[in-house]
Amino acid sequence: MKDFIPRQLLLETNPVQLISMNQYVHELSTVAHRHDHYMIMWITKGHGTQMIDGYEHQMLTNRVFFFHPGQVHKMNDFERDGWMVIFDEPIYKLFTRFHPQEELNGMMQQGGHEPFVDLDEDTAVLYEHITTMIQKELLKSPKDFNMLIHFVSLLLLAGNKLHELKNTLELKNKNSSKHLVRNLTLLIEQHFKKGKPVSFYANALNLQPRNLNRLVKSKLGYTVHDLLQERLLTESKILLASSPLTIKEISYSLGFADPSYFNRFFKKNTSLTPAAFRTKGV
Repeated sequence: MKDFIPRQLLLETNPVQLISMNQYVHELSTVAHRHDHYMIMWITKGHGTQMIDGYEHQMLTNRVFFFHPGQVHKMNDFERDGWMVIFDEPIYKLFTRFHPQEELNGMMQQGGHEPFVDLDEDTAVLYEHITTMIQKELLKSPKDFNMLIHFVSLLLLAGNKLHELKNTLELKNKNSSKHLVRNLTLLIEQHFKKGKPVSFYANALNLQPRNLNRLVKSKLGYTVHDLLQERLLTESKILLASSPLTIKEISYSLGFADPSYFNRFFKKNTSLTPAAFRTKGV
């Protein structure tokens, strides 16, 4: 079924952007829409509510929200100030590669009822320093995107640390759906280049493939196959953008038996050939 919810496209050429909320006006903000990016939203001052995936959340001073791409979002009327740090999929995957314990954990959980954390005084000071540094770095030419990636990582780590201190019971329950989805994500990170079937992941989690797909679909809105394809596509983009490997070498490193298969896979999902993507410098 076609998704008629409009998408809010904010990332352009930069993989990281910092947007002031007291100056920000977008035509889709007050209607239900989906994002094309990950976002950290820090409310520094204000009040009101917003809807995330059908749940209403209070907009409180020093409350930090985390958004995944594709979540349905709607801003209700409110007075606010703060910052939105938006970033793309490759940055998110680089972060979770080095910090796999944070995947779908803390404020970064997806489908949870509490995709936010309330900052304490020390963490609010840290957030202030980091957002100032992001702002300064984005004004430079050329920008140091390695620095920006580390700044985003610090925001995520600090927010998750607070969130986990306040709510750790669900992760301790090894049978919880959140725990199973997180373990699936970690398994995908280990094996996505090997072409393992869905049954491999289901067996590793002691589930039937049908039941695993149903659980993942209910929590994330995607099938296991969708997650595998998306992870492979993201890694393809990272290697094409940053690796000195040839396209042929990249295709083999990602588990494709023939570079022509890789070309078809990439073009199907991006409308560009790997060579065109690399030339474009996306």
